[in-house]
Amino acid sequence: MRAGVAVAITLVFIVYATLLAQLWQPQDLFLLCDSLLHYATPVLFVLWWLVAGADGSTRWRDISWWMIYPVAYLGYALVRVPISGEVPYPFLDVAKNGAASVAVSALGITGLFLVLCIIAVLADHGILLFRSLGVHQDTKKAS
Repeated sequence: MRAGVAVAITLVFIVYATLLAQLWQPQDLFLLCDSLLHYATPVLFVLWWLVAGADGSTRWRDISWWMIYPVAYLGYALVRVPISGEVPYPFLDVAKNGAASVAVSALGITGLFLVLCIIAVLADHGILLFRSLGVHQDTKKAS
């Protein structure tokens, strides 16, 4: 689960930094909150996960569970538009961009999420290997 959260928050970081940040210029306290929410929190969480949370327990099949979140959120965001009258992200605006453009954006972001999932599983397994090699080296030195 921790790896899935690391993937999701990394996606938030990437999408915000590349697609959304230039849409507004926060000032003062809003700038601080924006920076903490969209930049510091994702970086700190991923660093924490790599140092203390990753343990080699993730499996490739976990990705199918992690994929539920972005797909469900996309569905929620699109269903919400006619009800609320507002589009949460400009790249999901079907009226302005057309269904094909929104589909390409959604597929691109979902594809990015999938790539991040693969990287997370590989990193989790790599960290376990790294730690086990370190322990193995320590036991050799002790004997």
